[in-house]
Amino acid sequence: MERLVHKYIFYILYLISFNFYGQCNGSKDLCNKRYNEVAYLTTHNAFNSKQDSFLFPNQKSNITEQLNNGVRGLMIDVYDDNGSIVVYHAYKFLGNKPLSVYLNDIKYFLDNNPNEIITIILESYTTSNSIENEITQVGLLKYLHSQDVNSLWPKLQTMIDSNKRLVILSDKNDANEKQSWYHYIWDFAVENKYGEINCEFNRGNPTNSLFIFNHFITSFTGNKNNAKNVNSFKFLINNIIKCKDLKNKFPNFITVDFFETGESLDVVSKLNTIN
Repeated sequence: MERLVHKYIFYILYLISFNFYGQCNGSKDLCNKRYNEVAYLTTHNAFNSKQDSFLFPNQKSNITEQLNNGVRGLMIDVYDDNGSIVVYHAYKFLGNKPLSVYLNDIKYFLDNNPNEIITIILESYTTSNSIENEITQVGLLKYLHSQDVNSLWPKLQTMIDSNKRLVILSDKNDANEKQSWYHYIWDFAVENKYGEINCEFNRGNPTNSLFIFNHFITSFTGNKNNAKNVNSFKFLINNIIKCKDLKNKFPNFITVDFFETGESLDVVSKLNTIN
């Protein structure tokens, strides 16, 4: 009986150990891959959700639900509203919330999921100092990864071991020399044209280490019917492979509207197994 109890305890400890130490972003096979060798399901206008009562949303679920369901890249628009840092899409009256609300959600997730890495892609209409102040106030500063543009990205396991599991990329190039964690996105990434299904490079140098793979049809707002089609497994994986082969570039941030519609998470998982 005593041996059975010890065996049971060992099994429970093994499961706990595996949960916390045996995988990286959901798979042990990703632990030995570098950050730029991994694909991340990414939500376009992640904050702009029906669940948070934004009008003309791009997502059904809010950021907490997105993270809980496998999203690891978040596109967020940030504005300075008379000294308050808020998020909204194009027009404030369509819905807005303090940035700190979502940073707190991200911190809670990182606190409780020590083997997960998150990337925030900012469309910024404020300053790096304002972003730093928000990050500091919610306690996220300790998680920030700093990357030199001329250095290799670390492996996921290295980022997890060092607990530097939050990557910030911004389209505003105003970081001071102490803000090495505030990465100007077009020094690190290239994107394809957004708002349509295509393979053509847009902003950024094709030789940059990261590829933002925009895969959504939109002009001003998201469309669930479009998402149902373009997020289907066959359509999405075929388009990714076509562009990957055409441009000889591995796509890192698979960026979609209404991620819950279709099989975008399955596609990202598959892509990570074939890379």
